[in-house]
Amino acid sequence: GLSRLFPPQPSGELDWQRLAAVTAVLRRVSLVTGGPGTGKTSTVLKILALLLSQPGRARLRVALAAPTGKAAARLKEAVKQSKEVLEVDPEVRACIPEQAFTLHRLLGFVPGARVFRHNRKNPLPFEMIVVDEATMVDLPLMAKLLDAVPPGARLLLLGDRDQLASVEPGAVFGDICSVAEAAGWSKSFRECIKPYGLDLPAPSPYGGGPLQDSMTVLRRSYRFGAD
Repeated sequence: GLSRLFPPQPSGELDWQRLAAVTAVLRRVSLVTGGPGTGKTSTVLKILALLLSQPGRARLRVALAAPTGKAAARLKEAVKQSKEVLEVDPEVRACIPEQAFTLHRLLGFVPGARVFRHNRKNPLPFEMIVVDEATMVDLPLMAKLLDAVPPGARLLLLGDRDQLASVEPGAVFGDICSVAEAAGWSKSFRECIKPYGLDLPAPSPYGGGPLQDSMTVLRRSYRFGAD
């Protein structure tokens, strides 16, 4: 699946999108960050295609969400356009959802109440939850989202850590990215992903950890030239 969706780079440079895909498959929680034009949406679609094409994964229940209605509509349109050119079997393509929810709708907003319908006692009915524009998610809402993620499900947070900070208190996504980048990848994770054609830089002298092992920074822009 990796070879089909992420063919080898002609320059031999590290394929950050492939790294994001491997991370999302191997780990329950993953973060993908990058500037405009680095291919965040197309990478997520390929991740979903990779997961859905695994044996027994055809019925994987996937939820796409964003913090605001505008962001959810933009995600829906981007998925719909990119999905048509994805080089996968028609059956896999049909399983990729086009509907995108706001986080409040996903969690089950209850008018007049400070709680959502979905929580730890009533978790979300999905095995894969993708949140776009995660930089806009404030601390209380992120806490409620994590509380509602069912045991065994995957959570993928997507966003540009340098843009669109949350209006309410807490820059959760940016803080996680900052801590993760300072730590560096762990030695065990570097060894784990070598068979997938990914040779990461040497581990940081400060030691790696689960945060860095879960985060990928997309560095190559497909929209603008290097200059």
